[in-house]
Amino acid sequence: MINIGVRVDSENPEQVRFPKIAVAATMRMPNVGVSEEAVELMRAALGMGLPPGLGDADKQYWENARPELLHLPAEALGWTASTDYRADRLGVQRGKGGVEFIEDGRFCPGMPTDLKNATKDVAAGTIDEHVFQVRRGERRAFQVHEKEKPDAKGRQPVSCPARGNSPTVTCPIFELLMDKAGKALPKIADQPRPRVDEEDAPKLDFLPEICQHHSLSLDLEDSIRGKQGFAYRSNEWDRFHKHARNSIESLNAGFKDPGTEDIEEATRRRVRGFGAAQVFITILLTNFNLRKIATVLDEEEAAEAAAKRGKAPAETPDRRRDSLWDNAYVKTTAKESVLTLQLHGKLNSPLRTWAPNPPARPPERATPTAHRTIRRAPKRARSAVNEQLASRTDPTRSPRSIPLQKTRNAPEYPRERFVFRQFLEQFLEQALLSG
Repeated sequence: MINIGVRVDSENPEQVRFPKIAVAATMRMPNVGVSEEAVELMRAALGMGLPPGLGDADKQYWENARPELLHLPAEALGWTASTDYRADRLGVQRGKGGVEFIEDGRFCPGMPTDLKNATKDVAAGTIDEHVFQVRRGERRAFQVHEKEKPDAKGRQPVSCPARGNSPTVTCPIFELLMDKAGKALPKIADQPRPRVDEEDAPKLDFLPEICQHHSLSLDLEDSIRGKQGFAYRSNEWDRFHKHARNSIESLNAGFKDPGTEDIEEATRRRVRGFGAAQVFITILLTNFNLRKIATVLDEEEAAEAAAKRGKAPAETPDRRRDSLWDNAYVKTTAKESVLTLQLHGKLNSPLRTWAPNPPARPPERATPTAHRTIRRAPKRARSAVNEQLASRTDPTRSPRSIPLQKTRNAPEYPRERFVFRQFLEQFLEQALLSG
């Protein structure tokens, strides 16, 4: 199995600022050492002089790996994960000192249940994307506050979102503890803040550490599994994740193209052993990268030549489905409503052979009848002809000396058929005489 790392653009995914080439590749047995091979790809990319950044991969890597094999080594190299979560790892997964880890966030235990399960509900189809984005924005206020940056070992102190001079929520538990201690609530700006419901707040007899103390120390291993570079399912995450997945799938398709490298065909590498196969894979990947670089250079040269001629670069026309309908996948909306186009008579069928007002068809012309109908000769007339043909086996008799016997109701043969019959008889006679 081949593992390939491709360079992508996290800042401007829609633009082509550099060729998307393979920067690293490894070979291994299927489903063996997946995490270790991914770390090797990141380390090899750094060896090319590329700065560390976001490492996007499918669920086979980040979601199925153990943190000590992939997440922690990648964090040590400077890489941050960008991936999708498995269905069984949505919602509250674990916690420490009352802090609940939900996807890529660390939240207060008093956050409402519908906000905790927002990702699970949208994945199950219980709520739509719009409701999920609203709930995702509401639960930001319940994130615990970071008091300091992580130290060299990854430890970071956090506090309750209701504490401090800039609280983001109001909590009855915090107010009760302050009143019990005889302390006044901190003076803050008068602005609306979400409040923790008493039903969602922890029980007074079993208050977690985050509610009782000013701060709680979290280790790097506590939340490294869900950590991501962009907020999960945000617009930035969605745009980059789709760009990264499309880039690697495009590389795989081009690398397996039968017209180019055709790496999927085993006859391209008729060798035995991983070492020999690695040599062929390296040669084919190098050829693929050279083609990609040459393509980008040709496009830039063509764009510069068009700019010198004063001709604007050609714009890619919008697809019909994107101009008439809202497309949730590419996040585009229709330029004109379909109902408006139908009202104005501008809505055409996708079938190119259809028109809203088809022209009247011209009247069909009558099929001319034949002036003469050639009927099949009666049986007695056909038997006479067959008798003459059978007589050609006797070389002593001349075919022309036997007259055509006419029978009653026998039709006259056309001139063309009579000439062809004579030619056929002569040909058969010569063939029989020569044989």
